[in-house]
Amino acid sequence: MARTASIVPTGRALVDLLFVLGLGTIAMYGFKDTFHGWTFLLAGVLGLVLGAVLAHLAVELAQPVVVLALFVVVAFFLLGGAIAGPHSAASALPLPGTLIDLADKSVHGWKELLTTLPPVDGGPLLALPYLLGLVAGAGTLTLARRLRSAWVPLVGALALVAAVILLGVQDAQHLAITGLLVAVLGIAWVVIRSRWQSATVTIGSRNRSRVLLGAGLCGLAALGAVVVGPHLPGTSEDRTVLRTWVEPPFDVGQYPSPLASFRKYTKDYSGPSQYKLHDKPLLEVKGLPEGTRIRFAGMDSYNGIVFGAANDSGLEPGNADTFQKVGSVIANPATGKAVSAQVKVLDGYRGVWLPEAGALTGIKLGTGLSGQVDSFRYNLATDTGVIPGGIEPGDTYTFNAVLPDDKLDKGLTTWAGSLPGVEAASRFQSLAAQMAGQTASTPLERVIEIAKEMKATGKYTDGGAGAEQFRPGHSLSRLSEFTSADHQMAGDDEQYAAMMAILANQAGVPARVVMGAKVPASGIIAGKDVHAWVELRAADGTWRTLTQEDFMSDTPPEQEAPQREKLVAGKVIPPPAPVRPPSSAGDPVEDSLDRLDQHHSSAFQVPGFVWWILKWVVLPLLVAAALVGLVLFLKRRRTRLRRTTGTAAARVAAAWRDLLDHARDHGHAVSGRATRREQAAAIPVDGFRDVASSADAGVFGRTDPTEEQAEHVWKQVDEQRARMNEPLSRLARWKVALNLTSFRRLEGASK
Repeated sequence: MARTASIVPTGRALVDLLFVLGLGTIAMYGFKDTFHGWTFLLAGVLGLVLGAVLAHLAVELAQPVVVLALFVVVAFFLLGGAIAGPHSAASALPLPGTLIDLADKSVHGWKELLTTLPPVDGGPLLALPYLLGLVAGAGTLTLARRLRSAWVPLVGALALVAAVILLGVQDAQHLAITGLLVAVLGIAWVVIRSRWQSATVTIGSRNRSRVLLGAGLCGLAALGAVVVGPHLPGTSEDRTVLRTWVEPPFDVGQYPSPLASFRKYTKDYSGPSQYKLHDKPLLEVKGLPEGTRIRFAGMDSYNGIVFGAANDSGLEPGNADTFQKVGSVIANPATGKAVSAQVKVLDGYRGVWLPEAGALTGIKLGTGLSGQVDSFRYNLATDTGVIPGGIEPGDTYTFNAVLPDDKLDKGLTTWAGSLPGVEAASRFQSLAAQMAGQTASTPLERVIEIAKEMKATGKYTDGGAGAEQFRPGHSLSRLSEFTSADHQMAGDDEQYAAMMAILANQAGVPARVVMGAKVPASGIIAGKDVHAWVELRAADGTWRTLTQEDFMSDTPPEQEAPQREKLVAGKVIPPPAPVRPPSSAGDPVEDSLDRLDQHHSSAFQVPGFVWWILKWVVLPLLVAAALVGLVLFLKRRRTRLRRTTGTAAARVAAAWRDLLDHARDHGHAVSGRATRREQAAAIPVDGFRDVASSADAGVFGRTDPTEEQAEHVWKQVDEQRARMNEPLSRLARWKVALNLTSFRRLEGASK
């Protein structure tokens, strides 16, 4: 009689369903640090419930797995628009536009998720946890309902846990609790399903004792996992996630360096009138204290022609120094005074660099910029934001940030190393040594002395009337002219900041150039407020400000250039550590720059994921293979020694011991106190009695056995071993070959 289909799960089906939902919900909670808010959990759990229900119906209605897969696809497109944060009522319906968006997110959304700085706003990306829940719920319950195995269904739940970890963040919270809950529920599910498959019935106090004993063992295992687990070999604070291997698909090098156009903010700029910004208002800022530094861009890459923003300076691990997509909330590790500001772009400011202060912790693009939310990119290392579509007068935005401590103390310990740059910049090393003098003993002291020397000997000019010879630019040739002993050291912020950063690097302190302005009391930033300064990296990874007043003069140049002293030998400064070449800074002469850098390209570096595979996959496999080889070698060596060592009688006795050890590896239990014939009788395998009789005849016969008789017994042993292995599968043969039972002394046997 056919079983009646039960639409509502009951009994064992209900237990499996509850475990699938419980394990899946715990796994989805792992996205807590990846998404902002709790909508991701709602989307994921709805997917789990719907997938599990579809799997249950497919089993009850006796439908094949392919039909279930079709149901899952239909459910994704039918309800995905409503679950994935609809922007309007129409987008919640399965209309053609919604279906196209869902199809796109199911394919390209994974990379978008991995290249967005967490926490990620929900919206369309909520389709991903919903899709994961659908597949995991349907797949795991299908394994549970269609297979009798106790543990195989758990693989589906663990696969979801692994997927959440791989798509998550490096430093997640509540890992111990999440792992403990998954372990407890998973073990409980396997135990319950094992009892379903067992025919053993136990009642009364014995059953309760087994339950209590099992609960106690689970508790001890959980306690050991929490307390002992973190201290076991191979554990690490870092976990493997995909976002550390995925490079954000954004090229900041396509945008010109803002420092290259600094002169348009100066008073004597002689270019087109529409670009004369000295007296024009640029930004209206509210909410920031007077004197707060607003940065347009932090530039940490020098290519011999311009300082620009690099998309990977090589100074920070992972994607921390790349321009990443961010949500409304930014998980910024920087600390400091929290501020909130509103900015309105005025007539004088246009470009792609988003002016902001400190380290952003949140941003909301307003009038004129709301359509560019998905294209905004932010660099955590340089605190620089880019809006590829451009910023125009009238645009507004608000941001939350922290203002870190950027004070430069003379006793500060600086970072070892230098920023990426071309080797040609080392031409200024002797100049750095001369300016640092003989008294400075630390890298920071040398930088401070260099800054004082530049301010004392330098002059300031915008290249106006009568000073046209002081050209703009900060290429190597322009800076060589700027510091030449045959010319006055004269220029504006562009030359001073670029030169100061290069000399600081040559002195052993990592430095970068920042362009921006201080907020005046009125909150209206004009072109005359724009300056360029230098930031130095401290040993703790923070950046401290070396203001333009510290290294730039404000006196005009003299009409006739005085002859400065030629370079003299100064304190020997070790060259900066070799670093990888920088990315493009977006200058139009990029092709020429590539030709300059191609002679100094770094050697090939093995990708991080290859090292991970070698460490966690290849190395364990090699260790396992070595252990397997060791066991096989020891067994073969033991057999060879028994076959070739001693008299013929000794080799006959050893032949029986060798066959007996092989039987023990097959799982047969024998006693060392029994005779050979008794041992053979205890092993229910044909042919053992014949081998035992031959061995007894050779050992207890009236005459010593001959070499031929000993070899005959060993041939019997070989045939018997082959006969025992013949019916076994390949896996079973490997289990016998690697069984270590025969290495233990046989109980009762004489030494």
